[in-house]
Amino acid sequence: MKLLTRTTFYYLLLSLPLLLLSGWLLYFKIEKSLRHEIDEELQYSKELWVHHLKGLPADKNILELNNPFIQIEKTTTVSNRFFLSDTLLYESLEKELVPYRSLTVFIKLNNQRYKLSFQRSVVEQKDVFKNLIGLMCIVFGGLLLLFLLINLYINKRLWKPFNISLEKITSLNMQQLQQIHFDKVSIREFNALNTSLNAMTSKMQADYLSMKTFTQNASHEIQTPLAIIQSKLELLLQDSNLTEQQSAAIISAFDATQRLSKLNQTLLLITKIENNQFTALEKISIKATAEKYQSFFAELLDQQKITVTMIVIADWLPLLHPLLADMLISNLFSNAMRYNHQKGEIKIIINTASFEIINTCTLPAIDKTQLFQRFSKHDTTTGNGLGLAIVKEICDTNNMVIEYTYSNNLHHFKLSAV
Repeated sequence: MKLLTRTTFYYLLLSLPLLLLSGWLLYFKIEKSLRHEIDEELQYSKELWVHHLKGLPADKNILELNNPFIQIEKTTTVSNRFFLSDTLLYESLEKELVPYRSLTVFIKLNNQRYKLSFQRSVVEQKDVFKNLIGLMCIVFGGLLLLFLLINLYINKRLWKPFNISLEKITSLNMQQLQQIHFDKVSIREFNALNTSLNAMTSKMQADYLSMKTFTQNASHEIQTPLAIIQSKLELLLQDSNLTEQQSAAIISAFDATQRLSKLNQTLLLITKIENNQFTALEKISIKATAEKYQSFFAELLDQQKITVTMIVIADWLPLLHPLLADMLISNLFSNAMRYNHQKGEIKIIINTASFEIINTCTLPAIDKTQLFQRFSKHDTTTGNGLGLAIVKEICDTNNMVIEYTYSNNLHHFKLSAV
């Protein structure tokens, strides 16, 4: 949920009790005002009728003046006060009892006492309540619509600089050394944010470039002394005067330098992939590449008695550099063999836009947070921990996705197009 949407939601949530309280107070205020107006009207009618009755001739029978607005009857009650009350009277048109406001007064005419009753219909409480609820719903709906329109306006106009900055941050790719700049805006807070982002991204790019240059130069510089060390060790191994213990030590050192040389070459390869130096792209047959490496690893597969099953639903032809395609498939194939067991299985499924490789394994699931990290080894087997890191770099720079799942002692890697 967006910040402005959440803010609007809170405003509406807090305004709802206020509206309900306002509606409740308005209801009683309206009812009190209506009752007051009716009481004043009844008082006015009483004064008019009393004045009229006192002006009639003495022989006039005032009981004949009864009508729907006044009822006159003889009484013996003596009182100088008037009485206001609520009553229900039957309405023939509505065929139901309707609330009325009644005023009763006692007068004396020609030595006879009379009781005068005046009635006025009042608006039913349920009608007032119903109309008020309708009105409050309209007000609340209008308020909601107004908040939404304000939210839309603010989101488009006032928050536009923030959204632009957010979009730039999201699209930032340090590996491509993008030059990014956050413009100065009129809103103080956003301007302070953009200033901080400019300083931060410039520092990040400078640090990344410095680290990248150092890694590349160091790898190149290390390669030469490694080659010299290997050649010297080879010469030493040819010396017939070496003891068996000395030969074993030299062989161990030679193996270590070979691993170090391979590690150095792999780091250089990752750097080249990150720099997008493999630009000669062409359509690669994943089916043909997988079959090539199945044949290449055939001897190792036979030694471990690993069964390979390849299911080709349709060939996948991604746009890729041939060397990167070889590294992608060979690393996944090598990984499936290294983490397999004797008489294990490898299953390959190739579809129009995906490559899946599934291998049996006695090891538990790999931690996904460390799966594609460099130098992360998942058991004690030999290796430099860069195979899957290379796969991830190739995917990131060539619009591919690598996914990993584990179930029933099966490790499942899936390559697919974005």
